[in-house]
Amino acid sequence: MDWGDLKLFLLFVRSGSTRAASAALGISHSTVARRLEAMSAFAGAPLYQRKGGKLELSQTGQEMLATATTIENEVATLDRRTFGISREISGPVTLSMGDVLAVGPVLEILEEFRQAHPDIDLRVITSASLSDLDRRDADLAMRFGHSPDDHLIGRKLTQTARAVYLSKAVVEKLRDGQPFDDFGWISFSPEGSSESWKRSTPFAMHPTVMRISDMRTQQIACRAGIGLVLLPCVLCDPDPELARITEPEFVPRQDLWLLRHAELRDNARVRALSDHLVHSLPRLIGLFRGDSGETIPMPKQAS
Repeated sequence: MDWGDLKLFLLFVRSGSTRAASAALGISHSTVARRLEAMSAFAGAPLYQRKGGKLELSQTGQEMLATATTIENEVATLDRRTFGISREISGPVTLSMGDVLAVGPVLEILEEFRQAHPDIDLRVITSASLSDLDRRDADLAMRFGHSPDDHLIGRKLTQTARAVYLSKAVVEKLRDGQPFDDFGWISFSPEGSSESWKRSTPFAMHPTVMRISDMRTQQIACRAGIGLVLLPCVLCDPDPELARITEPEFVPRQDLWLLRHAELRDNARVRALSDHLVHSLPRLIGLFRGDSGETIPMPKQAS
């Protein structure tokens, strides 16, 4: 069986749908479905079925998944070792970071790296999901967390803070006399959860008016005047349309780390990018900690 088909099968199982797998591979939905059918015919038995909309692998499908995973791990190990010994200061290097970090000051630091190393092809993945450093989805990653996995090399860059924000247009309405009770939370918690994070704010009694899972969309909704948000200072302090209405608070297990796989420690391009980030990001510590922003006092009725 072709390794490309096994990779397709892995993507299909991990994403749970042919549509998601086709989007990841850049091919049509029908092509993915056709190749999966061909793999079932080759294996001599169905690989999966749907039960209540949920993907369920057959015994044959489970065996194929185990084999494909083993091959993927072996290929990834060989790839990391080959890439890890490269001394070339030219060619591609990939950095993964949460979309929250894709703000002007951070991107300016990456532009400085690009100018200093014009022969390096810097690729940046910005996503709310984590890139897999083991499979070399990325060579370096900036992640929020408590500590890195044992097999990764990690360097803690800074603590990070969050605060409550409102649209500046909403703040003006409050100053003009509109009741603060008219405005509720844009929540990141699923329906039915305790939303205990509200208790760390002065506005714990305000209801949830909308639920949005990703922070960028919460920011846009807040900008539109829909309600309050509790978001990282690095994302919202630079936003000219938002007002910070509480002092920053530090969140446990939300330090910013720079991570890479141990086998990539000697790659010249990875080391160059790592050194640049470690050297340059300290000038943004005030932004991550909320020190560079200003807290706007709320009208008395809002306290």
